[in-house]
Amino acid sequence: MTQGNSVIHVPKLKVYGAGDLNRIMPFSFDGEVADQIGSYGKEFRELHKGSITLGEQAALFNWYLASELGEAPEMPEDVKDTVYMLFDKIGYGNVTDDACDYDGGQKGLKKVKDTDRSVRWIIRPEGFEKGENRWSAKLGENSNIRYITIPETGYVELTVDGPYRPDTGTPFSTVSTRKEAEKSWTKRGFDPEFARKAVSRFWSREEGQGTASVGRWCNDDGGGRFNVSADDGPGFWNLYIGSLPVSRTAERSEASPEDRGIKVITVDEYRGFEAAAERLKAVENALKG
Repeated sequence: MTQGNSVIHVPKLKVYGAGDLNRIMPFSFDGEVADQIGSYGKEFRELHKGSITLGEQAALFNWYLASELGEAPEMPEDVKDTVYMLFDKIGYGNVTDDACDYDGGQKGLKKVKDTDRSVRWIIRPEGFEKGENRWSAKLGENSNIRYITIPETGYVELTVDGPYRPDTGTPFSTVSTRKEAEKSWTKRGFDPEFARKAVSRFWSREEGQGTASVGRWCNDDGGGRFNVSADDGPGFWNLYIGSLPVSRTAERSEASPEDRGIKVITVDEYRGFEAAAERLKAVENALKG
């Protein structure tokens, strides 16, 4: 936890999303979180470790939206205050403990839209390394890998599964205008003012464009309360973006490998695949020789 911050305990939170949306799994968070964002102005690569993940912050955001509808699970007052600080304090944000690898996506992964990007999403990377031309993420004992698709840059729309994936906090789908995204809520009966709070912008790269850090902030320029960038490099910094430290009651993964076709593997399995690929490459080179 960041020195000087108070710590609040979040009782095991499970929320399926505002409006009783159809979901195959809930957003989850169980542990402690700092009551303020701290360590502003440092490079993202210095801030991510120990910070909240995007999936965990999506759980808090969905509690915030459910609270706006009067549907949220009961939470202590200090938890409510912290959640509302995160999503009502305009102009500030935090790095999340994630990395988005646009080079390592799984080929053949089904895409809903042609503009979707196949990526390797890394939850709790050990760190980042800068090579000759681009950054890469290092894996650690607590790292989790998801092979998923993310949408192109745009405004997050409401789908039949909700707006965000519960495991990674990334959106299912985006559209080009805020007006269109808000309409995806209002046509399902949500109030226009609520739709305005629910819609945020998501930023992504093209496939093959290296590894990005992930950050979330609250904007009043149309970006919204859950404005997420999976586009900035690990060396990027901003005076108004810091770290939101957490500690977890237990490390867990509630998503099944079959969830929407996602392949979930352990770090050891991934390293095994890399070693096998290197051996295969050596054999191929030997045969060519």
